Amino acid sequence: MATKELAEILVKRYEGLKERRVPWESHFRDVRDYMRPRKRNVDGLQSETRGSARTNNLFDSTAIDANRILALSMQNSLCPSSVMWFQFKIPDGHEMAPLNDDPEVRAWFQEVGNRLFYQFHNSNFYSVIGEAFADYTSFGTICIYSEEDDVTRPGWNGMVFKAVPIGSHVFAEDKRGVVDTVFWEHRLSARQAAQQFGKNKLPDTVKESLMEKPDTEYAFIRVVTPRDDRDPGKMSNLDMPFASYDIFVPEKIIVREGGYSDFPFQVGRFSKEAGELWGRSPADVAMPDVRTINRMKQMLLQREALNINPPAIAPNQGFIGRFKMTPGAVNYSREPERFKFMEMGGAGFNEAIATIQDLKQSIRAIFMSDVLVMPEKSRMTAEEVITLRNQVDRQLAPTVSRFESEVLQPLVLRAFRLGWKAELYSPPPEQLEGLDSIEVDFIGQLAKSQKLQDVTAVTQWMSMLTNMVQFDPTVMDAVSLDNMTRVTGERLGV
Repeated sequence: MATKELAEILVKRYEGLKERRVPWESHFRDVRDYMRPRKRNVDGLQSETRGSARTNNLFDSTAIDANRILALSMQNSLCPSSVMWFQFKIPDGHEMAPLNDDPEVRAWFQEVGNRLFYQFHNSNFYSVIGEAFADYTSFGTICIYSEEDDVTRPGWNGMVFKAVPIGSHVFAEDKRGVVDTVFWEHRLSARQAAQQFGKNKLPDTVKESLMEKPDTEYAFIRVVTPRDDRDPGKMSNLDMPFASYDIFVPEKIIVREGGYSDFPFQVGRFSKEAGELWGRSPADVAMPDVRTINRMKQMLLQREALNINPPAIAPNQGFIGRFKMTPGAVNYSREPERFKFMEMGGAGFNEAIATIQDLKQSIRAIFMSDVLVMPEKSRMTAEEVITLRNQVDRQLAPTVSRFESEVLQPLVLRAFRLGWKAELYSPPPEQLEGLDSIEVDFIGQLAKSQKLQDVTAVTQWMSMLTNMVQFDPTVMDAVSLDNMTRVTGERLGV
């Protein structure tokens, strides 16, 4: 297929996927206006002024704070920057799974995990993942691009991550419902385009700008999609499982073609309804309350302004102009009476405050911030703390599992493969020869908390057996102390 024809086909597919995003864009704008006022490019429009304020019509910050608490709680539970939150192992159902208990294998997996954890710290991963979590809990859909940093020296050059704005990408799923195609529209200056693609591959329009106005920006589309016509026996970029195309949008020209051995985008959805492509978040449920409380706070503030600086009535032969109700206004009356201030009624104020408090509580409950933040009690028993922690874990567990499978699992595995390709790790032990699959085992705070339930069950079982052994000492024959010690040690992270 000719390059020009392929570019036109890809751009046409991109426009079709953008049409599927249109029904969601009004919701994305609402989320931006009421919860993420600093976000740009949520609906594909490039006319927004960078750095422009979006808080002029925002009168309540409950939703902003509730979203922040949920996002930070998820990040701290899944991938905290201060402690190790993942490790590698052979999948449980794999024929080589028993090697997970081999000391040499465990030591090698631990070395690999430590090296990648260090690489994440040396990259922009934690700043990007923080932004991604805030988008995840508000917009409901995120897209992260992960790649090896620009090659400046032989060997490993580190990794770089990018959070793709919600309004600048579209995607498609395969027959299993797994995202395998992403179109990412972004703008590059003429100078940036020359650095990224090479001056000779740029169209004449960009070359001219490069000489005269190098900061002039142009639209490009990065497309990554499965490659159908490839030779698996070859290792060139044009025979990789995923094809990559960079298209100059104004002229529909492919300026670079390449490939990836695995998918470089990680697309996550907070929750997803059957038949829908884009994800939904707590903002989808909370939006009516958020709109209502914002309007009520605006009206109350206007009323308070009138009470503090009420409009005045002054004597005159007749009204001049329209009657003014703005704070500090002066209205002229036919009545030859003394200058006075209008009295503003106070009926309904307490009812409005009570309604606002109810709305605040509803928004916090939808975002789970009412349980994510420990209640301000002077004394809490250990049992109360454990019960509250278990309640939080149960509410977060489904969302966490989805984030792990759609985002973190493919992201960490991609980082592992890039490191393997660059020979970042020491050679694996001989026992792993022929291994064709590994998986990521998450050991963050929430994962540990869920695993502690097994320790609790073992403890309760042993307590029951201790009572039963007084009547029948043989009940202890069913206990394997070696297995019990190993399981509890693993669950406790020892």
